[in-house]
Amino acid sequence: MDEKEKSPVGFLLLIPALMVLLLLYMYPLIRAIALSFTDEMGNFTLANYNKSFDLYARDILYTLGITLVTVGVTFVISILIASYLRFKQWKFLDYMYRLPLFIPFLIVGHAMRIFLAQHGTMNSLLTRIFRIEELPGYSGLWVGLVATFVWVMVPFSTLIILGAFKALDDSYIEAAQNLGSSKWRIIKDILIPLARPSIMVAMVLTFVRTISSITIPLMVGPNNPNMITVDMMFRVNYFSDWRVANALGVISYLIVMVLAIYYLRFMVTERGGLKR
Repeated sequence: MDEKEKSPVGFLLLIPALMVLLLLYMYPLIRAIALSFTDEMGNFTLANYNKSFDLYARDILYTLGITLVTVGVTFVISILIASYLRFKQWKFLDYMYRLPLFIPFLIVGHAMRIFLAQHGTMNSLLTRIFRIEELPGYSGLWVGLVATFVWVMVPFSTLIILGAFKALDDSYIEAAQNLGSSKWRIIKDILIPLARPSIMVAMVLTFVRTISSITIPLMVGPNNPNMITVDMMFRVNYFSDWRVANALGVISYLIVMVLAIYYLRFMVTERGGLKR
């Protein structure tokens, strides 16, 4: 058989996966976008988006802010953990940072709501240790929401970044050490730059998983402002307003799309630099 001839078997094997993608993702997405641009009579309108920005502009900015802060804090903690485990073996830390991987979001939200409450577990321990009369609670505040998100997101990003760090050739690190570089300098000038693609993947996944979460904001976050996902749920459950809910969903898609475009451009630039 000529090498240029391509067998259709590979494409046939992809058909089931493509059908699932079309039925469970593309069709609902296209329908949601179409519904967000129509009124009750089925006519084209931008009223749903106008209503979304009139009612939830603050929530949209709040969602973006919470997500960006979560990504930033997660990046710092993940880099620290991955860097430490790249140079030293500590089985306790290696096991403990992965613990949230096996805990569902519902249980995380309930546990953190109790842990961060004004008279919750954390404040009870701190008041006894430091003999303080009373401490403020962080459950129901944006600080508690970010802390919960970070606790959930760090294991995923750390696994990706640590894998990238360990995949780097030891000769780079050994050469830097022979030249007198400190570990911090090695992390900043060697590990992070060489692992940028994997770090970008970790941060993109953190961003998407944070902005799309509904359980944790409902259980730990404040009542006002809310995340976009919570607003979507309220529009459907309390007002049966699928059009505005879909408009909010499209807005969140656009936010993620901006990040996706930046990520794709970054990857294209990175690969172009490697080929040179």
